[in-house]
Amino acid sequence: MKTLHATKLLLPLIVSLMFVSCKRNSQYSSVDCASYNYSDCNTTEPLKAGLNITLTINADNPQVPITIYQGKIEEDSIVLTDTITTTKYNVLLPPDYYYTVKARYLSGQNIIYAIGGDNVKKIKNLVCDSICWSTEDGYVNVELK
Repeated sequence: MKTLHATKLLLPLIVSLMFVSCKRNSQYSSVDCASYNYSDCNTTEPLKAGLNITLTINADNPQVPITIYQGKIEEDSIVLTDTITTTKYNVLLPPDYYYTVKARYLSGQNIIYAIGGDNVKKIKNLVCDSICWSTEDGYVNVELK
């Protein structure tokens, strides 16, 4: 009998905590669904997101060969190889993966590799009765120090 009485008291508390603890997207949490303007809502799931790469271009390295791997270098899953002639390079890649960038520099007779990586993501937000998509670009700095 005491267990039944304790359950009656705890049940409303547990239910109210469940509603309070639900994570809500702060950007859309106070949206008026009756008059919401969906012009800023991309309802198409993104197939690509940007990976922004910063390189060193100088007299010794007027062009820098890069290799982009999906995952870590050790996984040897090459996505792209290119030779870059600018300090900023952006490439669109499938989201929800970690990418590693390897840049090859010359310093006299020596070869120097600069390696870095970051995630490229797609983000799903529920707004009223729609799903709005956005992307989070990755940023990799493979400049010479």
